Amino acid sequence: MVRDAEKQLIRECIDALREGIPGFKSRRPQMEMIAAVANTLSRCRAEDEQAGNGDHLAIVEAGTGTGKSFGALVPALVMAKSRHKRLVVSSSTVALQHQYAEKDAPTLQRLLPLQFSFAVAKGRRRYACTVKLQAEGKQAGQRGLDLAGASTAAAADEAPRRVAVLRDLLVSFDGGRWNGDRDELPIPVVDELWDRITTDRQGCSGSKCPEFSRCPFQAARQRVKEADLVIANHDLVLSAIDMEGASVLPAAQETIYVFDEAHSLAAKAVEHFSARHAIRGAVEWLEGACNAVRDAVLGLRLDEQLIRDSRASSERIERALRELHRCIHGTNGFEEKRARRFKAGPLPAWCQGAGEQILDAGEGLQKTFASLREHVLERAASAGTLATQILSVLGFYVVRLDNLVDTWQLMLAEQPDDVAPIARWIERHDGGGRPGDYLVCASPISGSDKLRKLLWNRASGAVVMSATLTSCGTFDLFLRQSGLGCFERPTFLQVDSPFDFRSQARLVVPAMRAEPTAAEQHTHEVGARLPALVDTLGTLVLFTSARQMRDVYALLPEDLRRITLVQGSMPKGEMLARHRAAVDRLDRSVLFGLSTFAEGVDLPGDYCTHVVIVKLPFSVPDSPLEEARREWVESRGGSPFIEITVPEAAVRLKQGIGRLLRTIHDRGRVTILDRRIVTKRWGGLLMRGMPDFEVVIERSRGLERADSRRTMSFRFHQLVKER
Repeated sequence: MVRDAEKQLIRECIDALREGIPGFKSRRPQMEMIAAVANTLSRCRAEDEQAGNGDHLAIVEAGTGTGKSFGALVPALVMAKSRHKRLVVSSSTVALQHQYAEKDAPTLQRLLPLQFSFAVAKGRRRYACTVKLQAEGKQAGQRGLDLAGASTAAAADEAPRRVAVLRDLLVSFDGGRWNGDRDELPIPVVDELWDRITTDRQGCSGSKCPEFSRCPFQAARQRVKEADLVIANHDLVLSAIDMEGASVLPAAQETIYVFDEAHSLAAKAVEHFSARHAIRGAVEWLEGACNAVRDAVLGLRLDEQLIRDSRASSERIERALRELHRCIHGTNGFEEKRARRFKAGPLPAWCQGAGEQILDAGEGLQKTFASLREHVLERAASAGTLATQILSVLGFYVVRLDNLVDTWQLMLAEQPDDVAPIARWIERHDGGGRPGDYLVCASPISGSDKLRKLLWNRASGAVVMSATLTSCGTFDLFLRQSGLGCFERPTFLQVDSPFDFRSQARLVVPAMRAEPTAAEQHTHEVGARLPALVDTLGTLVLFTSARQMRDVYALLPEDLRRITLVQGSMPKGEMLARHRAAVDRLDRSVLFGLSTFAEGVDLPGDYCTHVVIVKLPFSVPDSPLEEARREWVESRGGSPFIEITVPEAAVRLKQGIGRLLRTIHDRGRVTILDRRIVTKRWGGLLMRGMPDFEVVIERSRGLERADSRRTMSFRFHQLVKER
């Protein structure tokens, strides 16, 4: 339970925010959230304590305007300090991470009667390697970054500019005006050049490096190690739990986590724990790997048995890859589709045999690289820059080798009947300058098992929060996907919104003649209706298909096309800036966007007074991963449409609608140009949990006005479609 001293400190923190922030109001919903978070974290676990029933976990749905950042941070800071835990706040977007680092944390640090330090955690490749920076800076003038002798004048002209950039960076770093952080660069640096002066874990010699005391990453790592509050992102947290002990983040057992935008955590986990590799591409880099081993051994005068071992393993892998490519090329699985998925159960013999050879030889090559790395590190102090350069080159190949081995470990893994399977497939890959190549792909269909074992079971405590954790009115989808459904007693809270939805917004379903299933007719009808739907200032039109978005744009009258900004025609940031500038001039402006505009886009006030949903955001289940998910549900007697398709569409619809109201002063409307939401029985499911707008259902002979969203959700399936 929460101790009296902790309660008192939380009250003092809230009072400090009232006094220090003009207009700050501690509303009842936020107070409920603070109490729920504090109570949950009072049950945070000791490092050697089992996860138990999940009473150390809180699941909070809190929308825009509820003050969820402070609602979680204030009690979490108090409880973490009191219980001697580290606090890690994680977000899914760079924008939100910057908000925590540049606004929320400094504000709390300045105002709260609670002393705490904070630091931003980033991956190693966000920092310059001082050894590589010095080497590049000194050599740039002589070799012109390999561009001075280029065959084209443009490439040759680029060389002096890059030389100047490198020298400026070196002078800025040596002079203390730059700390080596890419996000704080004093001058623009292109990706290709940055890759020359940064490194990863495999290419770093750590404490053996002659520049260790000046290393930007090590300095940042020390700040993170000393901080009470660490601001991170979901990808970094997933990497940390996957390589416990080797991460910049504290161990999960000593950490209280706050996950903002937690609705994206499960999808990121699936991506993180998946693997893929190109077949012909692997054959090509294997030759480079052998050459790198040879150069390292000869350059440092190491045991030449390492060269022979690496060559033997590489040749075994190469033979198996070529045989795999030959077998794939001779099958019929790619004539009509770009991918061939292997259903649950054993792989075909030709794939199984090649995979076993690749995995066995790949693990042998990993051991050779590990041994070589140890020898190089032993020579790091005396070899200096040469050792760092060797580690950097070896690291390039180690990453690719690890990915190759990871892929085949997943492909060949045993799959118990009672566990969500691994999706396995091979797809054509004509990119990378290698036409006729294939990708071998493997991915868990769900990240729930990994999250449960590596995160929730280990964490001292955790708060997961987002505006869209529920779907169709329940937490069921999120619980299944996140692994939190395995626990009996987590804390659940849905924070009431401060918005008066009924008076602030209206949801309109026009009497569309065409449904999206009739694609061409629906597109033409959308194009015909849009001119009348564009508001006086800011309108956001959300599409699920880039093709339909372009086709609708082509159908618009010229005057409307002139004020419409289409995703893909320019960077997203520039689109939003132009849109805001137009509205500031009191001009009309229309945004055409896809899924990335339905989430994380903040357009308060007149910047968005109308959101148009062109089509209900159902995913197209044509990817091998989606096919495997559907197959798994069906094998257990379930309905993929009801268990996956509808709930996921409900979340995306909720996110899109959420672009409308961003403050208590906003007003506007949502229009859904997809009649299925009123003609299909599942339409009511989509609307459960949506904001309680006034709802207007247009009929061909007039209007049908539903009293509220709740009334609408139960009446939809009874409505008769009229033409």
